[in-house]
Amino acid sequence: MRQDAADNREAIVTAARTLLVEHGANVSMHAIAKEAGVGVATVSRHFPDRITLFDAIGANAVHDIDVVINQHLPLFETNPEKAWSGAVHAIAGLKLALLGLTLFTEMDHNPDFQHIVKKRSEEIRAAYAPLITRAKEAGLCPADIEPLEFHIALAIASRPLPNSSIINATAPRIQQELIDIFLDGLKARAT
Repeated sequence: MRQDAADNREAIVTAARTLLVEHGANVSMHAIAKEAGVGVATVSRHFPDRITLFDAIGANAVHDIDVVINQHLPLFETNPEKAWSGAVHAIAGLKLALLGLTLFTEMDHNPDFQHIVKKRSEEIRAAYAPLITRAKEAGLCPADIEPLEFHIALAIASRPLPNSSIINATAPRIQQELIDIFLDGLKARAT
């Protein structure tokens, strides 16, 4: 693939991912094209249907998780708790909960998405496996937790609250606190 084509593809995936989180699964290809700074024909050339686009968005999200995990794994050598907490907070910071909700809502209505769900589930398990293994070895999470189960639980714990001025004024760190409580619960179950 030529560099400009690869750049366009990446811009489309990034734009679509952002718009899906902000506006839900009904976002149009026209809106995605506009956000990406390309024409609708360019979007259609790269992604002839929504399934292909959603597959690329899911792959992009798993790649981001993998990058975060690989950045934090070496830190387990010196400070496992800091590495574990840092990785989990960084993954939560990717704001994948709303993206996942949007993608799964769309997938629920279309049986053609089932192969994508299976593929992404396997990729998620593989991405999290080294992190979960290190956390188990350090006594930071229970031995029976499975990577996909952990991912879903983290998505639930990190789901954004409504953008409310009252919540932001009274509890600006509530999301981080919820993740810390989640991590404390996992650690308590490990012992």
